[in-house]
Amino acid sequence: MDGWIDNACCCGVTAGSVLFVARDVNSGATDASGEIRACAACGGLFPARLPAAEAVGDAYRGYYTRKPERSGWRNAARGAMNAARRGYLERHTPSTARRVLDFGCGGGDYLARMATRRPGIHLYGTDAFEPVRINGFTWIAADGVAASGPFDWITLGHVLEHLPDPAATLALLAERLTRDGGLWIATPNAQSFIIRGAGRWARDIDFPRHRQLFSRAGLGRLLADAGLRADYRPAPRLNAVLNAVSTLAVIARDRAGPKPARAAAAWRTVAGLIGYLAWPCLATSPEWVAACRRAR
Repeated sequence: MDGWIDNACCCGVTAGSVLFVARDVNSGATDASGEIRACAACGGLFPARLPAAEAVGDAYRGYYTRKPERSGWRNAARGAMNAARRGYLERHTPSTARRVLDFGCGGGDYLARMATRRPGIHLYGTDAFEPVRINGFTWIAADGVAASGPFDWITLGHVLEHLPDPAATLALLAERLTRDGGLWIATPNAQSFIIRGAGRWARDIDFPRHRQLFSRAGLGRLLADAGLRADYRPAPRLNAVLNAVSTLAVIARDRAGPKPARAAAAWRTVAGLIGYLAWPCLATSPEWVAACRRAR
Protein backbone atom coordinates (compact mmCIF):
# COMPACT_ATOMS: atom_id res chain seq x y z
CA MET A 1 0.00 0.00 0.00
CA ASP A 2 1.52 3.34 -1.10
CA GLY A 3 1.35 6.59 0.87
CA TRP A 4 2.52 6.52 4.49
CA ILE A 5 3.02 9.21 7.13
CA ASP A 6 4.76 9.33 10.50
CA ASN A 7 2.50 8.89 13.51
CA ALA A 8 2.76 10.16 17.08
CA CYS A 9 1.14 9.47 20.43
CA CYS A 10 -1.80 11.68 21.39
CA CYS A 11 0.45 13.42 23.93
CA GLY A 12 2.81 14.48 21.13
CA VAL A 13 5.58 11.93 21.67
CA THR A 14 6.96 10.43 18.45
CA ALA A 15 9.71 8.28 19.96
CA GLY A 16 9.02 5.23 22.08
CA SER A 17 10.20 1.73 22.77
CA VAL A 18 9.31 -0.73 20.01
CA LEU A 19 7.13 -3.54 21.40
CA PHE A 20 6.72 -5.56 18.21
CA VAL A 21 6.10 -5.38 14.48
CA ALA A 22 2.44 -5.75 13.55
CA ARG A 23 0.76 -6.83 10.32
CA ASP A 24 -2.82 -6.57 9.12
CA VAL A 25 -3.77 -9.93 10.61
CA ASN A 26 -7.37 -8.93 11.44
CA SER A 27 -8.81 -8.38 7.98
CA GLY A 28 -5.92 -8.77 5.54
CA ALA A 29 -6.89 -5.60 3.69
CA THR A 30 -3.21 -4.76 3.20
CA ASP A 31 0.14 -6.54 3.19
CA ALA A 32 1.70 -3.73 5.24
CA SER A 33 3.63 -4.09 8.48
CA GLY A 34 4.86 -1.55 11.01
CA GLU A 35 6.36 -0.97 14.43
CA ILE A 36 4.07 -0.61 17.44
CA ARG A 37 5.61 1.69 20.03
CA ALA A 38 4.91 2.33 23.72
CA CYS A 39 4.83 5.96 24.78
CA ALA A 40 7.12 6.64 27.74
CA ALA A 41 5.11 9.75 28.65
CA CYS A 42 1.54 8.40 28.98
CA GLY A 43 1.76 4.62 28.45
CA GLY A 44 -0.31 4.61 25.26
CA LEU A 45 0.52 2.50 22.21
CA PHE A 46 0.83 3.78 18.65
CA PRO A 47 2.15 2.59 15.27
CA ALA A 48 5.20 4.50 14.08
CA ARG A 49 3.74 4.95 10.59
CA LEU A 50 0.21 4.96 9.18
CA PRO A 51 -1.55 5.29 5.81
CA ALA A 52 -1.78 8.84 4.51
CA ALA A 53 -5.24 10.31 3.82
CA GLU A 54 -5.24 9.16 0.19
CA ALA A 55 -4.50 5.55 1.20
CA VAL A 56 -6.89 5.21 4.15
CA GLY A 57 -9.62 3.72 1.96
CA ASP A 58 -7.35 0.78 1.11
CA ALA A 59 -6.90 0.00 4.79
CA TYR A 60 -10.68 -0.23 5.26
CA ARG A 61 -11.44 -2.54 2.34
CA GLY A 62 -13.84 -5.20 3.59
CA TYR A 63 -14.14 -3.56 7.02
CA TYR A 64 -17.02 -5.03 9.03
CA THR A 65 -19.02 -1.79 9.23
CA ARG A 66 -19.25 -1.68 5.44
CA LYS A 67 -20.71 -5.15 5.04
CA PRO A 68 -24.42 -5.98 4.65
CA GLU A 69 -26.46 -6.92 7.71
CA ARG A 70 -26.12 -10.47 8.98
CA SER A 71 -29.03 -12.85 8.66
CA GLY A 72 -30.08 -16.33 9.76
CA TRP A 73 -28.55 -18.11 12.74
CA ARG A 74 -25.64 -15.67 13.07
CA ASN A 75 -28.02 -12.78 13.57
CA ALA A 76 -30.05 -14.80 16.09
CA ALA A 77 -26.90 -15.72 18.05
CA ARG A 78 -25.79 -12.13 18.03
CA GLY A 79 -29.19 -11.03 19.37
CA ALA A 80 -28.98 -13.53 22.23
CA MET A 81 -25.54 -12.26 23.25
CA ASN A 82 -26.58 -8.64 22.96
CA ALA A 83 -29.47 -9.14 25.39
CA ALA A 84 -26.88 -9.69 28.12
CA ARG A 85 -25.21 -6.31 27.54
CA ARG A 86 -28.11 -4.02 26.78
CA GLY A 87 -26.86 -1.04 28.81
CA TYR A 88 -23.52 -1.05 27.02
CA LEU A 89 -25.08 -1.41 23.58
CA GLU A 90 -27.47 1.44 24.32
CA ARG A 91 -24.41 3.42 25.43
CA HIS A 92 -25.97 4.44 28.73
CA THR A 93 -28.08 6.95 26.81
CA PRO A 94 -30.08 8.96 29.38
CA SER A 95 -33.86 8.68 29.17
CA THR A 96 -33.99 12.48 28.95
CA ALA A 97 -31.84 12.63 25.78
CA ARG A 98 -33.86 13.81 22.78
CA ARG A 99 -31.15 14.61 20.23
CA VAL A 100 -28.42 11.99 19.90
CA LEU A 101 -25.40 11.93 17.56
CA ASP A 102 -23.38 8.79 16.91
CA PHE A 103 -20.00 10.09 15.75
CA GLY A 104 -18.41 7.32 13.68
CA CYS A 105 -21.66 5.41 13.33
CA GLY A 106 -20.21 2.59 11.20
CA GLY A 107 -23.03 0.40 9.98
CA GLY A 108 -25.58 2.26 12.16
CA ASP A 109 -26.27 -0.61 14.59
CA TYR A 110 -26.53 1.60 17.69
CA LEU A 111 -28.81 4.09 15.94
CA ALA A 112 -31.05 1.36 14.56
CA ARG A 113 -31.35 -0.14 18.05
CA MET A 114 -32.24 3.22 19.60
CA ALA A 115 -34.80 3.97 16.87
CA THR A 116 -36.78 0.88 17.90
CA ARG A 117 -36.40 1.33 21.66
CA ARG A 118 -36.84 5.10 22.05
CA PRO A 119 -39.85 6.38 20.07
CA GLY A 120 -39.67 10.12 19.53
CA ILE A 121 -35.89 10.37 19.87
CA HIS A 122 -34.06 12.30 17.12
CA LEU A 123 -31.05 10.33 15.92
CA TYR A 124 -28.12 11.48 13.81
CA GLY A 125 -25.08 9.65 12.45
CA THR A 126 -21.83 10.58 10.76
CA ASP A 127 -18.73 8.72 9.59
CA ALA A 128 -15.99 8.77 6.97
CA PHE A 129 -18.03 6.31 4.89
CA GLU A 130 -21.80 6.37 4.49
CA PRO A 131 -23.38 3.20 5.92
CA VAL A 132 -24.74 0.45 3.68
CA ARG A 133 -28.13 1.03 5.31
CA ILE A 134 -29.65 4.06 7.03
CA ASN A 135 -32.63 3.12 9.16
CA GLY A 136 -34.34 5.58 11.47
CA PHE A 137 -31.68 8.30 11.63
CA THR A 138 -30.48 11.39 9.80
CA TRP A 139 -27.12 11.25 8.05
CA ILE A 140 -24.70 14.14 8.61
CA ALA A 141 -21.68 14.48 6.33
CA ALA A 142 -18.35 14.54 8.19
CA ASP A 143 -17.77 18.20 7.35
CA GLY A 144 -21.23 19.16 8.60
CA VAL A 145 -20.82 18.23 12.27
CA ALA A 146 -19.46 21.62 13.31
CA ALA A 147 -22.66 23.30 12.09
CA SER A 148 -25.05 20.72 13.57
CA GLY A 149 -26.56 20.23 16.99
CA PRO A 150 -26.65 20.92 19.80
CA PHE A 151 -26.99 17.35 21.06
CA ASP A 152 -28.02 15.88 24.40
CA TRP A 153 -25.82 12.80 23.96
CA ILE A 154 -22.91 12.13 21.59
CA THR A 155 -21.40 8.66 21.34
CA LEU A 156 -18.09 7.36 19.99
CA GLY A 157 -18.18 3.57 20.03
CA HIS A 158 -14.63 2.40 19.23
CA VAL A 159 -13.98 5.45 17.09
CA LEU A 160 -11.43 7.54 18.98
CA GLU A 161 -8.59 5.12 18.18
CA HIS A 162 -9.17 5.64 14.43
CA LEU A 163 -9.01 9.44 14.43
CA PRO A 164 -6.02 11.42 13.13
CA ASP A 165 -6.58 14.16 15.74
CA PRO A 166 -8.64 12.88 18.69
CA ALA A 167 -7.98 16.01 20.75
CA ALA A 168 -9.49 18.31 18.10
CA THR A 169 -12.47 15.98 17.64
CA LEU A 170 -13.25 15.84 21.36
CA ALA A 171 -13.00 19.63 21.61
CA LEU A 172 -15.40 20.03 18.66
CA LEU A 173 -17.93 17.55 20.05
CA ALA A 174 -17.81 19.07 23.54
CA GLU A 175 -18.85 22.37 21.95
CA ARG A 176 -21.84 20.67 20.28
CA LEU A 177 -23.32 19.46 23.57
CA THR A 178 -26.32 21.05 25.24
CA ARG A 179 -25.71 22.57 28.68
CA ASP A 180 -26.56 19.30 30.44
CA GLY A 181 -25.46 17.06 27.59
CA GLY A 182 -22.92 14.27 27.73
CA LEU A 183 -20.50 12.27 25.64
CA TRP A 184 -20.03 8.48 25.75
CA ILE A 185 -16.79 6.80 24.71
CA ALA A 186 -15.67 3.19 24.32
CA THR A 187 -12.10 2.64 23.16
CA PRO A 188 -9.44 -0.08 23.56
CA ASN A 189 -7.26 -0.09 26.67
CA ALA A 190 -3.52 -0.06 25.91
CA GLN A 191 -2.86 -1.98 29.16
CA SER A 192 -5.52 -4.67 28.68
CA PHE A 193 -4.80 -8.27 29.61
CA ILE A 194 -5.37 -9.25 25.98
CA ILE A 195 -2.74 -6.88 24.58
CA ARG A 196 -0.30 -7.88 27.30
CA GLY A 197 -0.91 -11.55 26.58
CA ALA A 198 -1.27 -11.69 22.80
CA GLY A 199 0.95 -8.78 21.75
CA ARG A 200 0.94 -8.25 17.99
CA TRP A 201 -1.95 -10.72 17.57
CA ALA A 202 -4.29 -8.84 19.93
CA ARG A 203 -7.52 -7.95 18.16
CA ASP A 204 -7.33 -4.33 19.24
CA ILE A 205 -3.92 -3.63 17.72
CA ASP A 206 -5.78 -3.68 14.37
CA PHE A 207 -2.87 -2.34 12.35
CA PRO A 208 -3.00 -0.19 10.20
CA ARG A 209 -6.46 1.15 11.14
CA HIS A 210 -5.88 1.96 14.82
CA ARG A 211 -3.81 5.12 15.15
CA GLN A 212 -3.65 5.10 18.95
CA LEU A 213 -4.48 2.84 21.90
CA PHE A 214 -5.03 4.88 25.05
CA SER A 215 -3.83 4.48 28.59
CA ARG A 216 -6.09 5.89 31.28
CA ALA A 217 -3.65 8.77 31.78
CA GLY A 218 -3.58 9.59 28.06
CA LEU A 219 -7.34 9.40 27.63
CA GLY A 220 -7.92 11.40 30.80
CA ARG A 221 -5.65 14.16 29.57
CA LEU A 222 -7.52 14.40 26.26
CA LEU A 223 -10.87 14.61 28.02
CA ALA A 224 -9.67 17.23 30.51
CA ASP A 225 -8.24 19.35 27.68
CA ALA A 226 -11.68 19.21 26.01
CA GLY A 227 -13.31 20.45 29.23
CA LEU A 228 -14.85 17.07 30.08
CA ARG A 229 -14.86 14.99 33.26
CA ALA A 230 -15.18 11.23 32.90
CA ASP A 231 -17.13 8.62 34.84
CA TYR A 232 -15.42 5.33 33.93
CA ARG A 233 -17.72 2.33 33.85
CA PRO A 234 -17.02 -1.40 33.62
CA ALA A 235 -17.62 -3.03 30.26
CA PRO A 236 -19.67 -6.26 30.21
CA ARG A 237 -17.62 -9.38 30.88
CA LEU A 238 -19.01 -10.81 27.67
CA ASN A 239 -17.08 -8.12 25.79
CA ALA A 240 -13.84 -9.51 27.19
CA VAL A 241 -14.83 -13.03 26.14
CA LEU A 242 -15.67 -11.91 22.59
CA ASN A 243 -12.43 -9.94 22.31
CA ALA A 244 -10.38 -12.89 23.55
CA VAL A 245 -12.11 -15.27 21.12
CA SER A 246 -11.42 -12.88 18.23
CA THR A 247 -7.79 -12.67 19.30
CA LEU A 248 -7.46 -16.47 19.47
CA ALA A 249 -8.95 -16.66 15.96
CA VAL A 250 -6.33 -14.17 14.71
CA ILE A 251 -3.55 -16.26 16.29
CA ALA A 252 -4.91 -19.40 14.63
CA ARG A 253 -5.17 -17.74 11.19
CA ASP A 254 -1.67 -16.31 11.18
CA ARG A 255 0.17 -19.28 9.69
CA ALA A 256 3.15 -17.05 8.91
CA GLY A 257 3.77 -16.35 12.59
CA PRO A 258 6.22 -18.55 14.58
CA LYS A 259 4.28 -21.48 16.01
CA PRO A 260 5.86 -21.43 19.52
CA ALA A 261 5.22 -17.69 19.86
CA ARG A 262 1.62 -18.10 18.69
CA ALA A 263 1.03 -20.95 21.14
CA ALA A 264 2.47 -18.91 24.03
CA ALA A 265 0.31 -15.91 23.09
CA ALA A 266 -2.80 -18.12 23.00
CA TRP A 267 -2.08 -19.58 26.44
CA ARG A 268 -1.43 -16.15 27.94
CA THR A 269 -4.69 -14.84 26.44
CA VAL A 270 -6.73 -17.72 27.87
CA ALA A 271 -5.06 -17.43 31.28
CA GLY A 272 -5.63 -13.68 31.29
CA LEU A 273 -9.29 -14.13 30.41
CA ILE A 274 -9.84 -16.63 33.21
CA GLY A 275 -8.20 -14.27 35.68
CA TYR A 276 -10.16 -11.28 34.44
CA LEU A 277 -13.51 -13.08 34.60
CA ALA A 278 -12.75 -14.12 38.18
CA TRP A 279 -11.52 -10.67 39.26
CA PRO A 280 -12.63 -7.96 36.79
CA CYS A 281 -10.45 -4.86 36.95
CA LEU A 282 -10.84 -1.57 35.08
CA ALA A 283 -7.06 -1.23 34.75
CA THR A 284 -6.75 -4.42 32.68
CA SER A 285 -10.14 -4.38 30.95
CA PRO A 286 -9.99 -4.71 27.14
CA GLU A 287 -11.67 -1.32 26.81
CA TRP A 288 -12.27 1.98 28.48
CA VAL A 289 -15.93 2.97 28.78
CA ALA A 290 -16.53 6.55 29.90
CA ALA A 291 -19.64 8.70 30.27
CA CYS A 292 -18.42 12.30 30.16
CA ARG A 293 -19.96 15.59 31.18
CA ARG A 294 -18.76 19.15 30.95
CA ALA A 295 -16.46 20.09 33.82
CA ARG A 296 -18.20 22.70 35.96
